[in-house]
Amino acid sequence: MMLRMSDRTLLTGARVITPDSRTEPADVLIEDGRIAAVGPDLAADGAETVDLSGHVIAPGFIDVHVHGGGGHPLITTDPGEIEAYARWAVSQGVTSFLATVCAPTPEAALDCLAACANAREATDGAALLGVNLEGPFVSPERRGALPPSWPATPDIDTFRRLLDASGGKLRLMTVAPELPGSAEVISEALSAGVRISVGHTDATYEVARDAFAAGASHVTHAFNAMRPFHHREPGALGAALEAEGVTVEVIADGVHLHPATVRTLVGAFGPRRIALITDGVTPAGLDDGTFRIGDVEARLKDGEMRLPDGTIAGSVATMADVVRNVVRWDIADLAAAATMASATPAHALGLGERKGRIAPGYDADLVALTNDLSVTATWVAGSLVYRA
Repeated sequence: MMLRMSDRTLLTGARVITPDSRTEPADVLIEDGRIAAVGPDLAADGAETVDLSGHVIAPGFIDVHVHGGGGHPLITTDPGEIEAYARWAVSQGVTSFLATVCAPTPEAALDCLAACANAREATDGAALLGVNLEGPFVSPERRGALPPSWPATPDIDTFRRLLDASGGKLRLMTVAPELPGSAEVISEALSAGVRISVGHTDATYEVARDAFAAGASHVTHAFNAMRPFHHREPGALGAALEAEGVTVEVIADGVHLHPATVRTLVGAFGPRRIALITDGVTPAGLDDGTFRIGDVEARLKDGEMRLPDGTIAGSVATMADVVRNVVRWDIADLAAAATMASATPAHALGLGERKGRIAPGYDADLVALTNDLSVTATWVAGSLVYRA
């Protein structure tokens, strides 16, 4: 249930993570779904006042790569599952997300994309910003946990069918640029306003460099399902490091990447080029057990989700978990972690002028955290949609 508030709300007394620093204590004034002012001792006659003393207010988390969580799949033909996920996600501080889709075949993906197109905006949940299509034009050798029948040869007609099925909601797409025909698909996608992520790829440094020069602007889950970084062949990550403005997804769950690897990535790229993601699957946030991932069974045990052959099958971490991890591992302070969980993902989607920051004029997508970074409240467009 959405916890309604007045059109003017004043959040008081908290430490506030502003674009480049933290201000403490400070107030945040919300008017008509947007942030009207940030600063100490704000006056707001008639506003509903919420005392958040002892808390931190951070920008709401934006998960650009997530397949599900809380028992709710996003790879589904049922729009209701997507709406249910959106209602659960706010409990983890997520205020907006991309439903990330893969499928047994490109044909099967059409119904999943249609579900995303038909999902209603959850007034009591996180905002669905669109679809992240993880393939199908990816390397069979670097498919990771993607279904073996999912990778397909790049083809513009197939791309157009996938785009049409999404109802215009396709925002991001993973492509392996070494595949024949990929350059044409990348060009077609960019012309349609779809951003391209290099991933599930065996691309060499030179091939990846050319893809970034052609307009690819993102990297799918760094180090995972790609040619490894080697001192004589730096691969896609080496090319991304040199490509100005390219953002890189990082799964800071302690399973996909060692904390030292996360530290290296953050040190090399900087928080403004790192997008923290969950790569979360349906049982994220649940207890151990056996779950269906697509059309196969996977086992969740001790925080790891694995297929029967031992392949990592996505993450069971939440956005609150990955933010807490990078702070707990002394990789970043909370301001930098918030940048990686909010501002950088917003920028990667072309939404950096209205989402991902606590500043006047920005959408009032906010999360209140305790000192141990547990989520106590979440606001989407100024509406209180979760309270612990």
